[in-house]
Amino acid sequence: MKKIFGLFLFLLCVSATAQNEVSSKITAVKVFKSNAQIVRDASFNAAMGPQEIVLTGISTSINPSSLQVQFNNPNTVLVSAKYENNYLVSKINNKEIEALKTQLEALNDDLNWLAHERNSLLGMEQILNKNQDLGSGNSSFTPQQVLELSNVYHAKYLEIKKAIIALDKKEQPLRETAVKLTQQLSELNAKFNKPSGNIVLQIDSKKPGKVAIDCKYIVGNVGWIPLYDLRSESITENVNLTYKASIYQNTGLDWDNVALIISTGNPSQNNDRPILSPLYASIYQEQLQRYKKELDDEVMEEIQVSNMAYTQISGYVNASTVAENQLSVDFNILSKRSIASDGKENLVALQSFDLKTDYIYHTVPKLDRAAFLLAKITDWSQYNLIAGEANIFFEGAFVGTSYINPEVTAKELLISMGRDNSIVVERTPIKEFTASKFIGSNKKETIGYELVVKNKKGTPITIEILDQIPVSQNKDIEITLDDKGNAEYTEDNGKLLWTIGVQARETVVEKFIYTIKYPKNKNVRGTK
Repeated sequence: MKKIFGLFLFLLCVSATAQNEVSSKITAVKVFKSNAQIVRDASFNAAMGPQEIVLTGISTSINPSSLQVQFNNPNTVLVSAKYENNYLVSKINNKEIEALKTQLEALNDDLNWLAHERNSLLGMEQILNKNQDLGSGNSSFTPQQVLELSNVYHAKYLEIKKAIIALDKKEQPLRETAVKLTQQLSELNAKFNKPSGNIVLQIDSKKPGKVAIDCKYIVGNVGWIPLYDLRSESITENVNLTYKASIYQNTGLDWDNVALIISTGNPSQNNDRPILSPLYASIYQEQLQRYKKELDDEVMEEIQVSNMAYTQISGYVNASTVAENQLSVDFNILSKRSIASDGKENLVALQSFDLKTDYIYHTVPKLDRAAFLLAKITDWSQYNLIAGEANIFFEGAFVGTSYINPEVTAKELLISMGRDNSIVVERTPIKEFTASKFIGSNKKETIGYELVVKNKKGTPITIEILDQIPVSQNKDIEITLDDKGNAEYTEDNGKLLWTIGVQARETVVEKFIYTIKYPKNKNVRGTK
């Protein structure tokens, strides 16, 4: 009896819980590099006691674990909040969709009628073809009758073919229009008839009153990438950088007139600090696993081998490493924006800076004889840049694209502004220093190069020339730098760097010479 009474009370409480569908609106969006935080506001008149509030039209790309709900009414308590898919949502009767459907149905009717006309003409053609043999059966025709029948066949056959060609010409534009209407209809159906979900709130109010709801949650299928415009009018002026965000979203819901924030953060990354596990060293044995079949069973034998292929068995414990949470920068967009859920690019300007810039030309004639204008940016870390592509404009013209990579530890950020064809660079072997001879059991090669820089500009320039000599990794190979000219030499990697000034219309010549000595019975590569 007590169980029955308890069940009755439970059903009574459930029936007393009121359910109320409440309309809500997206008012603000914070877009991360991947994912976005949606702020959705709603208000309703709460009754006293427990009740269920349902916010409809929620994106199905929501992360339910990220749901946060706040009330402005101290008399209302949130009991629970959850997300659920709404499979019973009715399709939207959009006027544009209905108009396209009507137009497409009329086109299909016209195409069907043309198909019937074609079938009729093809049937007539088939009848003519079956009666081409005038000598069949018991009938006999005079030559005059045969000629008359042939003329009739000729005229009728051409008439049928002409009608079929006319049908083809009439049908082609109708089919092209039908294809376009079908594509447009598919796009609109995908836009307006998308699946959605509900946020279901169980609340309890001490007394009736108006309640404002503030919901925040993370959605996927959205993000942004940085884009930059770099502009400079001459090598005497600083580079102007325009920082832009290319936003895409395909969440299933359009954002209409929302407050927009662009953030460099990424809530989808793992935020646990890395834990360094002990590294255990142990002795391993080299083993060869050999397989053979015996009585339909696989038998594996482990054989101790040396100098052969083997499987390592060791006591190493692999450490699991995850990234730490990185500090983010938020860009608050001053004006409200509307972004459709179509996955297309939406450009939003973030900031513009005049960068303190020093210019220098740079060339690596061994790889490319072009001279590249480099902009050296100092104090670049204050601008909160992240890695991305840049469009480069110099002296009012688009010169190409480059890549900004601020994720480096160098004090200066180098940006390639493009090639300058008015600076000619040549690298040619010096014949009198390009020779080889044998000394005892060794072979000695002397190699020299001449570097020529011609400045055809009307202004002086500073240019870096980068080249190299080989670096020995074998004690039998000896390399000596005989003449480095005015270059700075880095012995560890064999690099030679000249930094020279070239006056207007001037030509400058540099050179370097090195010698390689190695056993004459050995073949050595990488000498040039």
